[in-house]
Amino acid sequence: MLLVLMFHHIYEVDTFQSYINYISDHYPVLTPGDTLPSDKLSICLTFDDAYFDFYHFVFPILQKRNIRAVLGVPVKFISDKTKIDIKKRLNSFKLVKNDMYIKKESFCTWQEIKEMAQSGLVKIASHSLSHQDLTIEGTDLEDEVLGSKKIIQQRLSQEVDTFIYPYGRVNRKVHSVAKRYYKYLMRIGSALNKDWHNSNNMIYRVNGDHLINKKSLNRVALFKYYLKYLLNTIRGK
Repeated sequence: MLLVLMFHHIYEVDTFQSYINYISDHYPVLTPGDTLPSDKLSICLTFDDAYFDFYHFVFPILQKRNIRAVLGVPVKFISDKTKIDIKKRLNSFKLVKNDMYIKKESFCTWQEIKEMAQSGLVKIASHSLSHQDLTIEGTDLEDEVLGSKKIIQQRLSQEVDTFIYPYGRVNRKVHSVAKRYYKYLMRIGSALNKDWHNSNNMIYRVNGDHLINKKSLNRVALFKYYLKYLLNTIRGK
């Protein structure tokens, strides 16, 4: 089975590093497309929104442990580069009203994203063009789904085969469009996964932002995630 953890920000660096150390010591840490061992749980680490704290805190941990992670990039909010100091960038990640980002310094730059992608430790995924709810009627799905992919590939000269649904929201129409352009599709589902596709070409993720402890991986928690996987499969969501 496969457990995909979703993170946004790193609030306590030491605690997070200890958690990652524990995970990498006890489980295979994989990214979409890697072969899943049949005899043990595998874990995939995903980080949404490409905030600067990923580059500043998480990327060095990945380098130290030599493990990989997925970074979801909301293309519209990424700048080429910045001269703003580190402290200000780390403290300016808040969302403002109407779910619109206005402080681009809180995100990684294309320069930083390219460095991480070229390291081989960070698999870049599209997190859409403008990080809006794709299920809203009138959304330009081709622009949000395919347009974002084209920009990332042009910027990085790398194939992008993974899409992360903004806010985890998806319906059949959105999913049918995304399936045309991506091999791996991720949403929030609070569930385990059978493999990288499951029965409906959807990878479920568990919110890990507030689960930075070993208890989140105990048998009781994993059993609940497995039951949710069965429910998601029955519901076809």
